[in-house]
Amino acid sequence: MKTRTFIDNAQTERAVSAKTLSGIRRTVLNSLEYMHIDFPCEVSIKLVSPDEIRQLNRDFRGIDEQTDVLSFPSGEYTYGEQPQLNKNTRVFLGDMAICVDIAYKQSYVGHSPRMELELLTAHSMLHLLGFDHRTKKEEKDMFFKQDEILKMRKTN
Repeated sequence: MKTRTFIDNAQTERAVSAKTLSGIRRTVLNSLEYMHIDFPCEVSIKLVSPDEIRQLNRDFRGIDEQTDVLSFPSGEYTYGEQPQLNKNTRVFLGDMAICVDIAYKQSYVGHSPRMELELLTAHSMLHLLGFDHRTKKEEKDMFFKQDEILKMRKTN
């Protein structure tokens, strides 16, 4: 599968290693594999500061506070449908913004900042594919999928 993952590390609060960036890319691929997405895709990820995530949250959701991740599905794809593509096109799934500083603060012993960034990536990928957690059932289903995607990191 020819998937492109663009990552823009636009924050300066925390160092982000090449290994962490690789883990984020791998999580994108694992998410697509787990969800049986077998067509070429593109995903854009911006690693942001607490101030930028707050501004994005305020501008797009009307919530004037920091958060860990925001997802912006492109609308080009509806989960379960097979897109009509020619050999040179990809489906743009959308953008995500991840606050690295918040990810570091949410990590704990046995759960590294890299793991938290991968968790947030899996979570956001599910949102880009159309999943949400507005109800308890949706939340349980989405978090199950998220955990299964993260388990794949040990085998891939």
